[in-house]
Amino acid sequence: MSEKYRTTRRVYLKGATAAGVAGLTGLSTSAGARQGGPIQMGSILPITGNLSAYGSGMQKAVNIAVQDVNDAGGPLGRQINMTNTDSQTQPSRAIQQYNTLVNEQNIIGFVGAASSGVSVPLAQNVAADQVMQMSNASTSPALSEIGYAEGSNVKYFGRTAPNDAQQGIVMGRILSDDKYIGADKAAFLFVDNPYGQGLAERAREQFQGETVGMVGYSQRASDYTSTLDQLFSNNPDAIGFIGYPGNGRTILNQWNNGGYGGEWVLSEGLNSSEFLSSLSNITSGMYLASPDPEQTPGRTTFEQKMGDQAGTLFAPHAYDCLFLEALAIQAAGEASGTAIAENIRSVSRPEEGASQQTATTTGGGGGGGGGQQANVVTVGEFQKAKDLLSNGEDINYQGASSPVNLNESLEPLNQFAILQVQGDGSTKVLETIPRSFFKGKLGVGGGTTTTTTQG
Repeated sequence: MSEKYRTTRRVYLKGATAAGVAGLTGLSTSAGARQGGPIQMGSILPITGNLSAYGSGMQKAVNIAVQDVNDAGGPLGRQINMTNTDSQTQPSRAIQQYNTLVNEQNIIGFVGAASSGVSVPLAQNVAADQVMQMSNASTSPALSEIGYAEGSNVKYFGRTAPNDAQQGIVMGRILSDDKYIGADKAAFLFVDNPYGQGLAERAREQFQGETVGMVGYSQRASDYTSTLDQLFSNNPDAIGFIGYPGNGRTILNQWNNGGYGGEWVLSEGLNSSEFLSSLSNITSGMYLASPDPEQTPGRTTFEQKMGDQAGTLFAPHAYDCLFLEALAIQAAGEASGTAIAENIRSVSRPEEGASQQTATTTGGGGGGGGGQQANVVTVGEFQKAKDLLSNGEDINYQGASSPVNLNESLEPLNQFAILQVQGDGSTKVLETIPRSFFKGKLGVGGGTTTTTTQG
């Protein structure tokens, strides 16, 4: 637990009210919350708005994680009390929801937001409030550097989704490599927010040909003809498109009707089966860069729990966010945002210097013979984790989404896949790129280095 405790905005706002109630005991509301009773947590996810196609599945995944944790008695023998809110995929609305969760619900951590454009302004507040934010789907490289407590290396923002510096490498490879597109000239079309801008810039850095356009677009527009005219003004061979299904539908229809030509590489934000299949006459033949994490012991269990929403993009990551926060509380022996921030990495991975071998089964405890390796726990195994931690043993959570081995920036490296859309809108894997390929290729804050060969 950190020894740095400041007067946070939450404590200040509650101070006048709490003084009359807690004056005799000397306990603030937040201090009282650490003593016992339910642990207040929340979610800020896109139930409506441009990412509504994914929001309900993400929220269901979070709630399944809460149920799994609570069924095992909860962290420290306390139940998690979850308050779910709707970001509406809008930063201003998400900030309102966050302020309510912090100042009225007294949360110590939350899952969200989904888009980077919503997560960035939230992440700028969490350290001052000592609230842990875990995003399941925000991939902007900028988030590697946001969420640190002032004058400290304690980071209050983490994510189970990969940094877009990885995806930028893959998009650039598809555009450049002769076995895919092999373009001489490319332009990039991106949603005008931190996710779109950040990924477009990383893909541009990796493209080996000439970049002849960087065009942002507003999500509030309804006609993108002038945007497409600008995008194709220098006759690119190919387009790298970073966006979401809502506006993507209009853009691709207008591109098809306008006869602009060119080959397209789509970002993972457009990897929706409904979106691709409904536009299959247009999307057929297009490429996708998509996270393709290794199968973990709990993935099948998670999919069974999710039922018909098992395929929701970034829903497994949402489950892992909440489960990791609960594990961090258990490991810390304290329910606070700082306790989560300081312990969440240790429960996500083998100890530094220990064997990094990925376990393929959950049977058997830790160690075995040979090297010191943390005990693997996975989806639905909160009781197992509690038992191991109570015995002083290390754990290695392998999640629903991936092995989620969080690095210093509290984000994972993921395996990626190069996909191609088929005639019916389904996708076919053309190439799998392992996690090891990306090591040494991501610089500070998610930027790419000059390294271009596998290390």
